Amino acid sequence: MSEDGARPALTVSGHLFFFYAYEAGFEIDLEKARTLCEASDAPGIARLRPSPPHLQYRPKPLAVPAGTVEADAGGAPRRLDAAVKIFDFGALSVTLALPVRDVPWDEYRAAALALSSGTGLERSARAAAEKVFDRILPAVSRPKLQDLVEEYSLWHVSEFSPPMTGTQALARLPQDIARLLTLEEGEFSDAAIAEILKNPIRYFDNDLFVADWCASFAYDPKFQDTVEVLEFLNVQVLELRFYDRLLHEAIDVTAEELRPRRRIYHILHDPYEKPLHKLSQIGTDVSLVRERIYNSLTLFGDAYLARVYEEARRKVGAERHEGSVRDKLAVLTGIYTVLNDRAQASRTETLEMIIILLIAFEIVMGILKW
Repeated sequence: MSEDGARPALTVSGHLFFFYAYEAGFEIDLEKARTLCEASDAPGIARLRPSPPHLQYRPKPLAVPAGTVEADAGGAPRRLDAAVKIFDFGALSVTLALPVRDVPWDEYRAAALALSSGTGLERSARAAAEKVFDRILPAVSRPKLQDLVEEYSLWHVSEFSPPMTGTQALARLPQDIARLLTLEEGEFSDAAIAEILKNPIRYFDNDLFVADWCASFAYDPKFQDTVEVLEFLNVQVLELRFYDRLLHEAIDVTAEELRPRRRIYHILHDPYEKPLHKLSQIGTDVSLVRERIYNSLTLFGDAYLARVYEEARRKVGAERHEGSVRDKLAVLTGIYTVLNDRAQASRTETLEMIIILLIAFEIVMGILKW
């Protein structure tokens, strides 16, 4: 027997959204990219609920339609709409969306879990990102489409039939919503259900938002802004992961520079010049990108979207990634300080050696003249 027992069969309308974010370079000239791929400004925040005028991307990313992709959902072929967004701080975001209309709830849930369990969607998303990347290459500073990808899903329901409130949906479908959030099949314990469905957000009677680390469930007829916020959060997490990895690699490489050097090498060449320049460049790049990704879209002042963003951000572990980046920046700063001190000491030793050699030369020349 299903969770709803003898109740009428439940059908839903809505969407299945799959977000994929990729690192494409340090910076993208949006105006140049616009002409290269015939892109247009992304709609951005639609402000379907009352919100401050400042609640908008700065600058707005570009949107590029990418046609449709086909995927298999448990033996049933599905066709998803694809679109690519271009962000000025060097990221590409691919959204794959499957609209559904008046489908049985069990079919909706099964399609979501089947599509998210395979690798076909990510391959299609990367192919769409690569196609756009190749077209906008002249507009990208330090271009390289990284192998790193950040994924997130949104299961959206705009309407239940028969109708019910968000509170009723949470009470009637706790197991299924938990499965959608965790991408797990099976029966959850009461304790697991309570933990997974903790902190639901309800704005009106006919909406509901619940987030977990890899997916969110939104019952909301005004869903467009929630899609924008979660897609942007996914891009933020990608950037944090990428720069966390970049800092880790930089620390491993430059730690070697802390080993003592032979004095004769100091005289002929400053061994610290190149690593110091590299450390300074990486630290500056990370600081600039962090500033840009956090200032691109601010949600302060919006009672609903700010809560959606903060809850999803907490569940995906963005704070952990931010903390890791901060810690590695601090380590990098420490290494830079040590190397800079050694460079100063090396230059002083070199200068002293030169002075000693000049004095010795003067003494020898004086003796020879005598």
